[in-house]
Amino acid sequence: MPQASLNGIRIDYQEFSPENKKFGTIVFMHGRGGNLLSWFQQIPYFSKKFHCIAYSQRGFGNSYDIDNGPGWSAFPKDLELLMDFLNIDKAHLVAQSMGGISALGFAVEHSNRVLSITFADTTGGMGEPLLENELIEWKNKYPRTRGRLEAISEKFENDNPEMANLYLQISLTNPELANPEMALDKINLLGGPKGQELNALKMPVLFLVGQDDTLMPPHIIKLASEYIKDSEFLIIPDCGHSVYWEKPYVFNSEVNRFISDSIS
Repeated sequence: MPQASLNGIRIDYQEFSPENKKFGTIVFMHGRGGNLLSWFQQIPYFSKKFHCIAYSQRGFGNSYDIDNGPGWSAFPKDLELLMDFLNIDKAHLVAQSMGGISALGFAVEHSNRVLSITFADTTGGMGEPLLENELIEWKNKYPRTRGRLEAISEKFENDNPEMANLYLQISLTNPELANPEMALDKINLLGGPKGQELNALKMPVLFLVGQDDTLMPPHIIKLASEYIKDSEFLIIPDCGHSVYWEKPYVFNSEVNRFISDSIS
């Protein structure tokens, strides 16, 4: 597996179809329960048309963080330096859950390098007070009860035990976290960009969420979408927090439509 030495660590990444770079690059950012392996249902689809990059974020997969390292706060800078390393000037960003921190933070600092953003089951860590209060209230009212499998719906787990187990096994390949603040029970998508930082974003943005998402429910994602002008909001029926995993054909089709529309 190739690695890029940057920002004090080595980032694990995979590159697909570089010959399609002229048609656009998509960078995939996984959630807290995954790593670059998580996108195996997306890469074959999108790499037929686009240049694709999947990478394991700091502290996940083989992208080991340093002890008590910066954790989430370094995600946007890591993305910037990875794109520099791979000579990618501009890209479409597809971010699942925690990956939204990378996408939104990078877009705020480098909007000229972002062609579009797909926020999948994530607010990107927006720091808008009303949004933060709604999210805190939801989490207090509906605490986690299923551990790592909270990221997929109970129906999907029951109907697709093999895929549920694969999700769990990929999650378990992640190393012990060097930064304890990134532990599952301390994940906190709060305190990020807000106000004018969000108003300044002019690239096409899609917010996509599973109807049955118990971690980032539709009303939270709908509220987040209202802070970015002209963003698109889409609910995927009968699906939990991981639309890309539970309904890959729907996810791929909708994201492809959105990216293609942003190009035309």
